[in-house]
Formats: sequence, C-alpha cells, structure tokens
Amino acid sequence: MSFSLDVKRELCKVNVKLHEIERSEAYGMLLFCHPFSPDEIRFRTDSGCAAERFSRFTAEVTQSGVQTARTLTARKNNAVSYKTNVVDEADCRRIFEMFGHDADSSSLRINMANIEFEPCAAAFLRGAFLTCGHISSPEIEYRLDFSTVYKNLSEDLCRVIRETTELAGGKAASPKISNRRGSYVVYLKDCEDVADLLTLMGAGSASMEVMQVRIQKSIDNEMTRKINFQLANTDKSLSAAARQIKAIKLLEEQGELEKLSEELQFAAKLRLEHPTASLKELTEVAQPAISKSGLNHRLNKLTELAGGVS
Repeated sequence: MSFSLDVKRELCKVNVKLHEIERSEAYGMLLFCHPFSPDEIRFRTDSGCAAERFSRFTAEVTQSGVQTARTLTARKNNAVSYKTNVVDEADCRRIFEMFGHDADSSSLRINMANIEFEPCAAAFLRGAFLTCGHISSPEIEYRLDFSTVYKNLSEDLCRVIRETTELAGGKAASPKISNRRGSYVVYLKDCEDVADLLTLMGAGSASMEVMQVRIQKSIDNEMTRKINFQLANTDKSLSAAARQIKAIKLLEEQGELEKLSEELQFAAKLRLEHPTASLKELTEVAQPAISKSGLNHRLNKLTELAGGVS
C-alpha cells in the first residue's frame, strides 16, 4: 500500500454531518473528474474507499444513479482500478448545471459560490485530492500534487489552496503549477505546506507522519554533519602529527635534536611517545603540564627547524 493510498483511506474516514460540507466535497470530487461534462462524468481511482465515497456522496447530493466497475490493471502486483460513472446522460447535464457550470464553456473554473466558507473549502480540497491528488512518501520527498487538464482550473485551485490555508492557520501555502504530458499539475514541495494541507483536508495522522519524518531527517543530517566534522578534524590532527614526527626524526638523524632546549626536546619526546594523539590529548598526559598553545608553539618550532636542516 502506497503512502498516497493510505492518505486517501484516512480522508475517506472523515465523518461529514452537514449537508453543505458533503456537497462541497462532492463538488471537489466531481469537478476534477476526467471527464466532468454535461455529457459524461467519470471518476477513476486506485482507491476502493475513494470510489465508494464518490458513489455515496454523488448519489446523496445529486440524487443520481452511479455505477462502479472494478478491474485489475496490468501494473505490478495486479493493482485494482475503479471506474465510477454517472449512469444517465441527463443526470450529467443536471449535475453540471446544479453546480453553476455553463454547458457551452470550453474550459472549467471553480465556482467559488459552492465553497464560500472555510470548512466548505477544506472539504472541497479533500474531494479534489480524492479525485486527482497524489502524495509522495515523505521518506523520498515532500510533494503533494493535484492534476487537471484545464489551466484555468489549476490556477483557481492554487488560489483556493492559498486562501484556505491562510484562513486556517495564518500562513498561506505556496502551490506552483507545472505542465506534465498535457496536464497541469498543482504541487506543493514545502514540508510545512504539505503537512498543513493534509491537516486541513482531514488527514491528521498523515500530517504527523510527514513532520516526524522531517524531524528524523533533521536529526540524521545533524548527526552526519557532526561525524563528518569530527572525521575532518581527526584527519587534520593526524596529518599534523605525521608532519611533526617526520620533522623530529629528521632532526634526530642530523644530530640536531639533542642541541635543542629542554622544552623542545620535551615536546619532541611527547609527540614520539603518542604519535596519533591530538594536541588536547597530549596536554592531558604531559608532565609537567603545558597549555595547548604552548605545546603547539613548540611542535611548530620543531617543524620549522627541520625545514632548515633538510
């Protein structure tokens, strides 16, 4: 079961008690059918619960006969596809006109009169998602889509999403539109926008899952950053130690080490005894005690002197 189908299953569990809310959701499902016309209304989905909800809401709201066909697809795992249509062509025209659409129009627009209030707009978006929506698994990416063949309809949908999310939470979502194989795809890619819209439509559990994945990814990324930082520091420390040991051995081979001050000979001995230790670790075992800056200065001096005798 995909995450998108799980979301649709959750949305189909939303209990609608008011006729106005049911009508708005039915309008969202109907408007984004392909086709939704005076001659034909056909709803296609891979979600059995969405097909059942479309049939029930359409029949209750429009008093029309609805028929569903269930078929196996040729895709992987023999997925089931559902095709639900309004049976009578006269009912199609009546439904088209009852929501305020002109049979002679060449394009579809959202009739805002059907979704005047925020709860109605949220129900409308839920219906639209059940018809033409898809959401990627948050483990892969944060993306929620609506697909339609009408440009004007996609632009209207963007407006409804922006205005409804702003009314619901004070922060307007930022949907964008892309053209994909002849369809206009309204999409959200911001994690918070996706989670907010899921909550608005009624998929609270899915919204929480999206945010939990985001938090876990943030923790994992921070851990990776710290590990990479520590590895980089370790590499830097080992490289410095290797240069220091090389310099000390060169001074020793040239008979110059024994001519140096006790402080420099002490630093050289300390480094040779602890070849992989960091500067901090060296100061912790040094007897007598010495500061990091003091020890670093002496080791740099040894490297500098070795450069003069090589």
